[in-house]
Amino acid sequence: MKSKQKEILETLKYLMNCPGISKDTKTTNKLLDEIKQSIPNNLYTKKYEFDGFGSLVISNTKEEDFDIVFCTHIDVVPCEEYKYTEDDENVYGRGSIDMKGQVAVCLTLFKELQTDKKVALFITSDEEIAGNCAKNLVDIYPNIKLAIIPDGGKDFNLIEEEKGQLQIKLSVKTKTAHASQPYNGVNAITTLYDCYTKLLEKYPLPKNSEDYKTSIALAKLVGGDALNQIPGDAEMYLDIRHTSSDKKEDFLNLIKEINPEIKIEIITAGNAFITDINNPNIQMYLDMCKDVLGYMPKIIKTEATSDAIYFSDKNIPTALMNPIGDYMHCPNEYVNKNSLLDLYKIYEKLLKEGVVK
Repeated sequence: MKSKQKEILETLKYLMNCPGISKDTKTTNKLLDEIKQSIPNNLYTKKYEFDGFGSLVISNTKEEDFDIVFCTHIDVVPCEEYKYTEDDENVYGRGSIDMKGQVAVCLTLFKELQTDKKVALFITSDEEIAGNCAKNLVDIYPNIKLAIIPDGGKDFNLIEEEKGQLQIKLSVKTKTAHASQPYNGVNAITTLYDCYTKLLEKYPLPKNSEDYKTSIALAKLVGGDALNQIPGDAEMYLDIRHTSSDKKEDFLNLIKEINPEIKIEIITAGNAFITDINNPNIQMYLDMCKDVLGYMPKIIKTEATSDAIYFSDKNIPTALMNPIGDYMHCPNEYVNKNSLLDLYKIYEKLLKEGVVK
């Protein structure tokens, strides 16, 4: 297995040498083409493009129905420096845990695929900004018995629920005035900020990761034309991560109640991810994890959002789980080397011994 771990790590380093931020479609499409060329001839590959963003489907069957689908992405968020470092335990750098380490595991698995199951690997390139690639692929291939997505949580915890995401732009036009005469105008910036504070009265911000509830982040607030003028127009961008008990319409209706003059534009909207832990395929997956890890994974809820929502929307049983690693999107992002091998062992055992219903 040491040689297998070496292969996984070499593939990971190759992937990390190609930055591939989501909007750089030229780079991500080139990387997908290179991956496609490396796939053995006994497998089937098909390249898709959705609004210029590439996706690759690798499978062991021509059929469009799959027992198991692994869904991954190669795109990363921007950073100042794209390079990796390593020590005896970990690989550090942008994309190590989110999620090029897991892509490396899946590519290594598929290059020596041994299973009687119909399986596929989805590799997308827009997860960090939209997820439309995964959404389209699930529409094309809706008949999936079990989806495996190594892109949620950490430390082999299985994600039971992941928050939905709603990104919105709020804008308002009011009455401008000279800055020395605020009584002659209506400040557009404070009008929007007042709306935000009222939203927080209804949805107070969580205090830590264990405080699992809806959060509303003020991501951007701009307005005004001159320092000596009361701004007559402003825009505010909110990123809302909501639990399954809160719906998109709840927030939109509340904003309209707070101030009907505020214009609302939806940028991104995705439902919360929920998986049925009692589903036999999820239970089977957990048993495979227990056999490899020596313990039953912890079941948790997490505040993040991933492409898993598109499988959940289709009622596809989905195992959302990351290997050991942390600090996604941060300068100290890392993935544990041995955990990548453990993830490989789980997948290998699943394909050889798992019974998918």
